[in-house]
Amino acid sequence: MEGNGFTDCANPQADFLKEILNREGFRLTSQRQKILALFSGDPLAHHLSAEEIHQRLADQGEKISISTVYRALHVMVNLGLLQELELAEDRKYYELLGPIMDQHHHLVCVHCGEVTEFEDPRITAVSDRETQAWGFTRLNAQFTVYGICPHCQGHLVAP
Repeated sequence: MEGNGFTDCANPQADFLKEILNREGFRLTSQRQKILALFSGDPLAHHLSAEEIHQRLADQGEKISISTVYRALHVMVNLGLLQELELAEDRKYYELLGPIMDQHHHLVCVHCGEVTEFEDPRITAVSDRETQAWGFTRLNAQFTVYGICPHCQGHLVAP
């Protein structure tokens, strides 16, 4: 896996990951490296379910159980490396979080589940203004719009 950003410990991202895990008493296992490498190595891998992560690793010839994937995801969410999102009903997705990923928001198709990311500094400004007004410190802000994507709109038949 060349160029994925997490498998080479001489890489600053791998060093950052290792530092976070070590600080919290966890090791930088090959499974954790490979899971995070999926997110940094594939521009289409922003929102993956545990099952999709497991399947992609299996497609790469990795021997990792689904339970190991779930355990690794749980650790990485708790450490703030990944964010768990419930963008579709009864389905959890994961994406990079923190200094690894810029703040962004989501458009979710309720028909096919497609997720499109977008950035808008006005949303960040509103969340900053509201958190300050209420005395909060903003850690993260998510704005999610649910709708029907153009592809699904073309397949819906009007009555």
